[in-house]
Amino acid sequence: MLPKAFLPHLLIAACVVSASSAAAQSHPIASSVVKLDVVSDPPDLLAPWQTEGIDLGGGSGVIIEGRRILTNAHVVESAVSIEVKRAGASARFPAKVRFISHDADLALVEVQDERFFEGARPIPLGAMPKLQQSVAVYGFPVGGNTLSITSGIVSRVEVDTYTHSYRDLLSVQIDAAINSGNSGGPVVTDGAIVGIAMQGIEHADNVGYMIPSPVIEQFLQDVGDGRFDGVPHLGVALQDMESEAQRKGARMKRGQTGVLVLRVDYGGPAYRVLRPRDVILAIDGHEVASDETIAWDGAGRVHLSVAYQNKQIGDTVELSIFRAGERRNERIELRPHTPLVPGRRRSEWPRYLQFGGLVFQPLSEQLIDDAEAGYSDAVSFAEAKNLVTQARREIILLGQVLPHPVNRGYQDWGGEVIRLVNGVIPRDLGHLAVILDDAQGPWLRVVTNDGFVITMDLEAARRANPEIRFAYGLDEDRYLGPDTEKKSARRRR
Repeated sequence: MLPKAFLPHLLIAACVVSASSAAAQSHPIASSVVKLDVVSDPPDLLAPWQTEGIDLGGGSGVIIEGRRILTNAHVVESAVSIEVKRAGASARFPAKVRFISHDADLALVEVQDERFFEGARPIPLGAMPKLQQSVAVYGFPVGGNTLSITSGIVSRVEVDTYTHSYRDLLSVQIDAAINSGNSGGPVVTDGAIVGIAMQGIEHADNVGYMIPSPVIEQFLQDVGDGRFDGVPHLGVALQDMESEAQRKGARMKRGQTGVLVLRVDYGGPAYRVLRPRDVILAIDGHEVASDETIAWDGAGRVHLSVAYQNKQIGDTVELSIFRAGERRNERIELRPHTPLVPGRRRSEWPRYLQFGGLVFQPLSEQLIDDAEAGYSDAVSFAEAKNLVTQARREIILLGQVLPHPVNRGYQDWGGEVIRLVNGVIPRDLGHLAVILDDAQGPWLRVVTNDGFVITMDLEAARRANPEIRFAYGLDEDRYLGPDTEKKSARRRR
């Protein structure tokens, strides 16, 4: 079940070396490779009080230490039912998701019935694969029910965008096809897992991407204490310094290299440690080149973010920086941090707030992607001002207007970034709820980022809320997140 943007053309499977069905089933790794059949009911981000409806999909996985199944997050996301079957077996067993990392596109699945693991050995995690190293991809691509094995070599190692999460993490390109259904299957060398199959490229022959073992190791260490914390952020925006004039302007010495700090997110890990115009010269002892890369063992030159993404929340990172002509050392604690425009949703259900038919939502990369070209104002705002500040910790979007006489004149609105509500900047969705709940006077005035104004009768809008909920099937006017409210039952289309 690959993300839509990366669904590969199925014909490329014929271009790689595949083991015969019988040989695949008898391979030493085979008994530990798992087929997952998943029934999902994903939320509808454009109407976040309901779901999109039942979807049948699945993918592959592998048994690892601790009687756990490792797979992709996008294989089991929004699952309401999971059944697993080992290669060469006929019995299916119910399973459930134990931990999921949308950032790293990884998940751990559990099976309670011990019979499922009889005769299966856990596959160990191996080291970071090197360029030109031979690998084998195991899984259950669409078109058959038996195990498939394709072979290839590692052709590229770099920090790249994960389609599921929109997060830039360490990624490995291999010249073996990764088709729909292969997702979550192990990529193996010398009997050890060096990666998990993740995504392919549509219409590209023999190009696949896998999540390499360092990213897997970070995830497994993270959940080792029974809690998922996530992949660390620094909370900074950086710019390369390949321009000699840029380096001279920063008063750097000849031969010095580094990257320029453009901004620091309010409340983020680097807040009050780094400042705009600082130059990062080294990170954890790795010298930073002016193209934003560092030398990383086993990967060559990669983006400097690898140095802290390899760590855990609560760890520290050591920086050597250049500020106002002086070199100094700083330490940053990697605290939890959510960017102003996050990638995959963080809560168990998308958050929203409905008032007078106006549906407000926090902006995310996932929402922009689901709306396709519908939120042009939001896209430009996010690209130009993607900065957490004291006044704004989320971008609040008017997702749509549910037509009702109280909002006549605004019923074709949707996709506008909200600047002010009754003269106040909404800091986040929870703050917007307080603004609306405490609003007084005759009018509700909402000002968009481009200066357009919505004016509504405040009390009439409040009276209309029950009618609007009934007409459009909303159980509640709002869902602000698991920390503030208990999720109610959701209607389906």
